[in-house]
Amino acid sequence: MKKSLVALAAILALVGYSAGLRAQEVKPLAPGWLSLDSSVGRLDSAIGNGKGALEKALGISISGYLDTGWTFSTNHPSNPDYISGRYFDQDQNKIVFNGFNITLDKPEQDWGVGFHLAGDFGRTGELLREATLWGKTLKKESSAELREAFVTTTLPVGEGIGIKGGLFTTLLGTEIIPNPGAFNDNISRSFLFNFSIPFRHLGVLFSYPVHKMVGLTAGLVTGWDNPRDNNTTPAFLGGVTITPTEKISIFSNIIAGEEPGATNNTARMAWATVATFNPIDPLALSLEFTYGHQRNAVSTLTGTNDADWYGLGGIVSYSWTDRFTTALRGEWFADPDGARLPRFANSPTSINLGEFTLTGAYKFTKMLLGRIELRQDFADGNIFGIGDTTGRANNPSNKSQTTVGMQLVYQF
Repeated sequence: MKKSLVALAAILALVGYSAGLRAQEVKPLAPGWLSLDSSVGRLDSAIGNGKGALEKALGISISGYLDTGWTFSTNHPSNPDYISGRYFDQDQNKIVFNGFNITLDKPEQDWGVGFHLAGDFGRTGELLREATLWGKTLKKESSAELREAFVTTTLPVGEGIGIKGGLFTTLLGTEIIPNPGAFNDNISRSFLFNFSIPFRHLGVLFSYPVHKMVGLTAGLVTGWDNPRDNNTTPAFLGGVTITPTEKISIFSNIIAGEEPGATNNTARMAWATVATFNPIDPLALSLEFTYGHQRNAVSTLTGTNDADWYGLGGIVSYSWTDRFTTALRGEWFADPDGARLPRFANSPTSINLGEFTLTGAYKFTKMLLGRIELRQDFADGNIFGIGDTTGRANNPSNKSQTTVGMQLVYQF
């Protein structure tokens, strides 16, 4: 699979280069000490121009990225060698091909109906598919996944009622499953992203701008990461967006409905509110509060009981130049009833997690991004798996872990 994708990328580059020889060069970034504009930048221009010619011929927008990374934990987790509390970045001390993403978009204005298709190949596709209840049980899946597939249209009523139907990522939370040109500020995902909200939904959403500063969204979906809807009862998904100024945005979204449990009457809800601020151009701030509740939740601590979870997080990012950006994230997440966090040896009855993450990102070219990250996780109980430098299990866990991550992303 990896060799095939590398070959495909090389072919696309050659095609793009031949098509781009006659087109305008991509405008470079400002000069930088680590700039690769004179080498990789030429490939950027060729691919960009070749892609533009293909988009014009097909009448659709084409984008994507190649992503590879490495994460190391000072706890040396072993048996299994997965980093505790992580999902998409769980692999310990391995260079991982996170994914090849290809995304196709068709605007509404041509047919009155638009579409969006996004596919992932690699570790991200594998983990995303494993987290999705396509069948009767969750199980290990292949490394290819159709992340999103939906159509859009707008009904000419008032300011226009937007309709989106199909498979799409959730509205909740600050962080996202990365999209072409839209990545999280940090390499690793927060506890809030991994454990407090769903990743995707299958259903239909309606949106309407009730005011120039206020937009509403509402619809029905099959539930949490469950396109097949195993309980024949849809969930409500919706929220409000408030933009009082160009520099302030507030998003508040909720999902509520029946989800699988040990008994009937297992209503589950999660509500996430995110506020973003851009007081000056280089500085961006975000704050998130998320609360969740489920009746008759299945817990390894209390058996079957009502459960709550909640957390608070914030991110501060600053663009020192058009090439170099730093981001600091901090969060606290509580799972007092043991309904959302995976269990490890010696875990307490009520778990509080926290973390601080510092990430530096540098654009070697407009399309090639490199990042490095230092993260400190901590908890009020022994839940982070440990091992020793020889790889032998050293039973069983710790109250903290420190990780270092690196990542290279090439966007097109």
